[in-house]
Amino acid sequence: MSARILIIEDNQANMDLMTYLLQAFGHQPSGATDGEMGVALALRDRPDLILCDLHLPRLDGMGVLHRLRADPATRGIPILAASALPVTDGCAALRRAGFSGCLPKSLEPNELIPTLESFLPPHLRAGAVPAAAPAAPAPAVPAPAVPRARVLLLDAAPENAGLVAAVLAHSGHAISSATNPAQAGALLDAQAYDLLLCDLGLLEAGRLAFLADALALAPELPVLLLRPDDEDDLHALYAGRRHGVLSHPLDPEQLVTAIDDLLR
Repeated sequence: MSARILIIEDNQANMDLMTYLLQAFGHQPSGATDGEMGVALALRDRPDLILCDLHLPRLDGMGVLHRLRADPATRGIPILAASALPVTDGCAALRRAGFSGCLPKSLEPNELIPTLESFLPPHLRAGAVPAAAPAAPAPAVPAPAVPRARVLLLDAAPENAGLVAAVLAHSGHAISSATNPAQAGALLDAQAYDLLLCDLGLLEAGRLAFLADALALAPELPVLLLRPDDEDDLHALYAGRRHGVLSHPLDPEQLVTAIDDLLR
C-alpha cells in the first residue's frame, strides 16, 4: 500500500521536487500552495500524513497546525514541519507546539523517505506487504557499477534546499555541490565531472557572479542552467559551450531528460 501525503508548500519548485520523490517511492502526494488551502484539503481528504512549510501565505504553518489540531477530524493526523531553516533543538520546540516532528528539506532521498515513513504505520511504508499476503523474497538487483553521470551542482539557490540534488541522486547520478567558486575549484581539482548544473533560483548579481566564476574553471564541460524565468536572458553564462536551459518551476523528469540529452 501507499500513503496519501499532503504537501503544504508555496515554493513551486520545492513542491514539484517533493512530489516527484514521494511518487518515486510509491506514495500518493497532493499539494496546497497556501495555509488556507492546506487546511481545506486536509479536512476534505483526511490524508495519512501532512508536510507543512512554516512560512506560508494567507495562513502560516503554525496557523495550519492549530486549525487542524482543533478539529476532531484531523487532530490525529501526523503533521511534520518542513523548513529550509536549521533546527538546533532536535525539533523539541516544534513538538511542544503540536507538530509530530520536523523534516529538513535538504535531506537526501535515502534519508528523507525513511524519516518521513517513520511517522506512518508499517503497512503504508514504501515496499510494505499487506499483512494478509505472503511475503515473497525480493530478487537481488546488483547496484550499478558506475553512476549515470558525475554532475557538479553550482548551487546558487539556497531556497531550493538541495531538492535538485536529491532528485538527481535518486535517478542514479553522482552529485557534488558547490556554493562558491572556491568549493567548485576544489571539487574540480579532486575529480572529473561530466556536466555542470547551475541552479540560479533568483536573478541576483552575486549569484550570477558566482556562476560565471565557477563556469570559467571548467570551460570544456557542458552546462545545464536552471533559470528563474523564461524571460531571463542569461546567454553570456553559457555562450560558446554545449548547453541546455530550463526554467523554474522545474519538472523533475524534464531535468533528468535534459541532462541525458546533453550527455548523449
